Parts: sequence; structure tokens; C-alpha cells
Amino acid sequence: MNPAHLLCDPDKVARSVLLPGDPRRSEWIADFFDNTEKVAHNREFLLFTGEYKGVPVSVCSTGIGSPSAVIALEELIMCGAKTFIRVGTCGALQENIDIGDLVIPLASCRGEGTSSRYAPPEFPAVADPDVVGSLRKAAPAAHVGIVWTDDSFYCSGAQCWHSLGILAVEMECASLFTVSLLKKVQTGAILAVDGNILLGTCKSDRKATDHTEVSQETREGIEREIEAALEAVVYLSRE
Repeated sequence: MNPAHLLCDPDKVARSVLLPGDPRRSEWIADFFDNTEKVAHNREFLLFTGEYKGVPVSVCSTGIGSPSAVIALEELIMCGAKTFIRVGTCGALQENIDIGDLVIPLASCRGEGTSSRYAPPEFPAVADPDVVGSLRKAAPAAHVGIVWTDDSFYCSGAQCWHSLGILAVEMECASLFTVSLLKKVQTGAILAVDGNILLGTCKSDRKATDHTEVSQETREGIEREIEAALEAVVYLSRE
């Protein structure tokens, strides 16, 4: 099948792909590459391929939310990619998690709708253990546990998930993990915290005079998670 939305040459996609949401973050990640080539740009999907420490790697933005993230995943799998790391942001649901901290999900609660098109609700959305292990090696200070994937940014049941020990909420992991399990590819995630919902410091609580989407602390967290994700790709290439 042809990648109908990515509109890319499959031969120019590496076997390992980082998946940010924001196209500008694709450019940010590609700045870490050597021998970088812009492969395609259509809609929210901006795709680069290059090398990091001699290992081929691609980055493809997915937009916001699970439906477009799974479109990117499905089409990258069509192109031969086998390992994926979501590089995103999240809202913390525990008081001890600060803005700029990193979170590595072991699994995600399936609060979005996309994964239900692939599997019954009893099916667990679990990250690949080898990817998780490589990310933990690359980011040893990260919080590790279960996150919650939701479809709605502004409608929250945060207190319930907090009481269950869920670390954070985001909008893509559960669908990516579910589809990857079914397609027999490896997928994990690393997330930079851009606010704490319980403490009232999430993006939607910021003053309207703030003209940047993320704080300086979050930008520093994103920089660290990019480096960790790329190091994880290198670790995985050696296994």
C-alpha cells in the first residue's frame, strides 16, 4: 500500500522513527541528525531522515490526538519502519511530578476512541519492554509508570486517575501501543511534563499574555527527552 497521507518515498524512511506531535518539533529533532534529508511534508506530517551516532533514524510529526497519530504509524509501518518512540508532552497527575520532568509510560489507559477500532476494551495498551528499557537507560531520572490517554484536552477526570496512581495524561500513547502490538512492531514513549493538572499549572491555566505554548522548563525537558529518545535508538540498534 502507498502512504496516502505521508506522501513519502518508502525507501527514505528509517527502521526507527521518532513521533512528535508538533511539526516544529520534527524540525527540532532533525537538528540533532547528521546527513539530514527532508523526506515529505503533507498536512500535519513532516518527515525527516538522517543519522544519529551513525544509526539511521527518521522523525515524523503526527499532529494532535490519536486518529492522526495512528495514520502516521500505519503508513510508516507500510514503509518498513519497525521501532517507534513517541516524543511528546503530558500533564502530570501526581503532586511530586514537576514541569520539565520526564515520564516513561509502561502502559496507557485507553481513554481515547481510536484503539477501540482495533481491539476490545479488555486488550491492554502496553509499551514494548525493550523500548522502555532503552529509554530508562537513557533517562534514569524519569518517572516510570502508567499514563492515561484521552481524546479531550479540556474535559478532565483527573482526580479519579490521580487516586489510581496514574502519572500523567496525554493524547496518543494508548492508540500507538495498541496498534503496534497488533502490527508486531516496537513502540514506546517518553513525555516531557508541561504542567501539573492537580496543582493548576497546566497549559490551559496559564495567563493569556503568555504567547508561547510551553514554558522554558518544558522546553528544557523536551530537549532532554529528544536526546534520551535518540540514545535509546542507538541502544536498540546494538541489541
